[in-house]
Amino acid sequence: MSNIKTFSSCTSELKNIREFVVDACRDFPFSEGKVNEIVLAVDEACANVIRHGYHMSKKGCIEIVVSSDDEHALFVIKDVCSQITDKQLTPAENNLCKPGGLGLCLIHYVAEKVRLIPHKGKGNWLELTVKFE
Repeated sequence: MSNIKTFSSCTSELKNIREFVVDACRDFPFSEGKVNEIVLAVDEACANVIRHGYHMSKKGCIEIVVSSDDEHALFVIKDVCSQITDKQLTPAENNLCKPGGLGLCLIHYVAEKVRLIPHKGKGNWLELTVKFE
């Protein structure tokens, strides 16, 4: 079973994205705290797509696919932006006094596995694998 929904690349859609992820997580054995972490990680990934991929243009789209196996939930964030590299998804050593980069740290903290899949010459699929508690 999987849940799929497409959103516009508008920051006002982040609220709807968070609600979609919360609803999808109801099918999984996660604590409320873990659901909140997952929601923040997906929200941060989508905000990065809107800001850095679509450069705040409201003309793009983000598709989110949520599925599972026996031990994990899989959250896939799909865009049609210019392709990025794994290096761009690697959290830098953070200085908490400097802005930027904390979202990537959060994503890597929440997900057991983070995988970038370039898609057909244009676009990116970001897979976040989260182990059931």
